[in-house]
Amino acid sequence: MKNYAPGYSRKRGLKPPELYEYSLDNYWFESAGLDREKINAPLKGSRKADVVIIGGGYTGLSAAYNIKRRFPEKHIMLLEGAFCGYGASGRNGGFCSATVLLDDSKRTDPVAREKCLTVSRYGIRQIERFIDNLGLDCDFEQNGMLEMAMDDTQARFLEKEGRELSEWGFDVLFLQGESLKNEVKSSRYVAGLFIKEGATLNPAKLARGMKRIVEESGVEIREKSVVARVVPGKTHHIDTELGEVKAPAMVLATNAYSHKLGFFRNRVFPMCTFVVATAPLSASQWDSIGWQNRQGISDCRMLFNYAIPSKDGRIVIGGSDFLYYPDDGLSSGNDKSVTRKIIKDLTATFPQLEGLRIDHTWGGSTAGSLGYRPSVGVMGDHHNIYYGLAYREGVPCAQTAGRIIADLMAGEDNAFTRHCIVDRSIPYAGPKFLRSTFGSTAKWFMVKMVRNWGH
Repeated sequence: MKNYAPGYSRKRGLKPPELYEYSLDNYWFESAGLDREKINAPLKGSRKADVVIIGGGYTGLSAAYNIKRRFPEKHIMLLEGAFCGYGASGRNGGFCSATVLLDDSKRTDPVAREKCLTVSRYGIRQIERFIDNLGLDCDFEQNGMLEMAMDDTQARFLEKEGRELSEWGFDVLFLQGESLKNEVKSSRYVAGLFIKEGATLNPAKLARGMKRIVEESGVEIREKSVVARVVPGKTHHIDTELGEVKAPAMVLATNAYSHKLGFFRNRVFPMCTFVVATAPLSASQWDSIGWQNRQGISDCRMLFNYAIPSKDGRIVIGGSDFLYYPDDGLSSGNDKSVTRKIIKDLTATFPQLEGLRIDHTWGGSTAGSLGYRPSVGVMGDHHNIYYGLAYREGVPCAQTAGRIIADLMAGEDNAFTRHCIVDRSIPYAGPKFLRSTFGSTAKWFMVKMVRNWGH
């Protein structure tokens, strides 16, 4: 499967890809202290490596961590255009679920079910190891997840989902009436499904902590190194703005940015989502809405919301809408048309918080595809281009993608390399001019998929 554009040539002129903004009003960046963080020097000159990883988000960092554990002798270089955690990895809603990589075809076979559960739970498990064994601090709280229904149809959907998750072996509880009000005080919700396995976290702290762990393992990380061109081959040639590097193996960890380098064109496209953070709530405000058990909350609408309480007592909430910008455009970091909808949804859910100050609004680009699964695998004429992208819920999935990439590189045959997302064919999404011209049609396709990969 070729998912990159043919016809690369060393004779083509270089045009640096867009780095559309560097600083934005992101609460996660601020709370992670990024203004005080050292950003690594860019790549300069001509270099060689055994493995080059393009992208310093969760996929690239997890791949670097897992490949280095597998092959400690290899020289691994990671190239990041801005700073590690700059993209969706440092901007998302902070959800970390154990259920997002379940393959329903394996549910009734006990052996296959256990193998699939191992893969689906891996993302959270890896983060736990970073925290417990390697000193990573990312405000990780394992308080479970609450999926909320707003009408009877959604409630029936949650009941069905609860039965299926129970068959998988998950600890779940269907909530209505007083049991629901004991968790969250909102008349907007008529039912809820509590899933015990799930966590919330500060995504920027996770990314920066992973950067430290990966560097300490011996991986060379070059930030401020925008990749301008990739020439695939038996030995890949990667040009940055100030340097170049050659390597026999390459990992594409570029997700929504992949099309900028000619990969996955008309298969994966940028989806722009947005998030806000309130001012810290007072004790009386928290008491008025309940939510004392601090679960992650999402609802069952197509254009749904997702929300978590931050460590310092804010509500961080995203969703409500998403945008496709013409010509596969990337997000500018914020879009008032969507953030207004988020604030309206917050007030509709908790009218008790009417007038609560909004301290931060931000957004960014993630990768969408037609179909309902990410794809992680290896491609290219020489079978030496590894990739992972188009996740349903990127925080845990990208951690697992890094493990899968390392196992594929090592030639392993196991539950990870046999999972249904490995080398999954990504459906054709249509040419860009159609997605741009018929935006409503494009949105219809996106709405069909968004509930499956949105947090």
